Amino acid sequence: MSDHDKQEGPAYDRFADKAKEFFAKSSEQSLSSLEKAIESAKEHLIKAGELSQQQAEHFKVFLRRDLEQAAKNVHHWGEVTSEQVKENLKPAKLQAGFLDLTAHLSHSASDLFNKLAEWADTTACYKTGQVTAPGVLRCRQCDKEMHFKKSGNIPPCPGCKATEFRRVS
Repeated sequence: MSDHDKQEGPAYDRFADKAKEFFAKSSEQSLSSLEKAIESAKEHLIKAGELSQQQAEHFKVFLRRDLEQAAKNVHHWGEVTSEQVKENLKPAKLQAGFLDLTAHLSHSASDLFNKLAEWADTTACYKTGQVTAPGVLRCRQCDKEMHFKKSGNIPPCPGCKATEFRRVS
């Protein structure tokens, strides 16, 4: 992994943290205010010189994709035990900016996750080189799983070198 790739994970978390900050300040907890918060975070970090225009655009797409997937996962929590939900919300698992934003969203607007789940494309594709939030990605070709404990760039599949994945958790 290059130095650039190592820096993108923390930068993505700062992007998610900033989006959470703007969303928390919003008087309306809706999809529209979430979109505005993500756009404001993008603009803020570009102006601050922390992200390039291109990098910020990518992070915006990645954050929305990850939030949509998180919404689908929350939507399925009705099918799991309360112990499994508690495991997914442990503070140790909520350190990354993306997970902190997800936790904030789940506590502040339950119906927001239902709307995000409706938004989500069930064939969401994660690709090598993109940044992803913590979780598990499964190779679309050989089904090998990659576990991300923190946000970072997606490498090629360690099993078959394929470049497309789907999130499984």
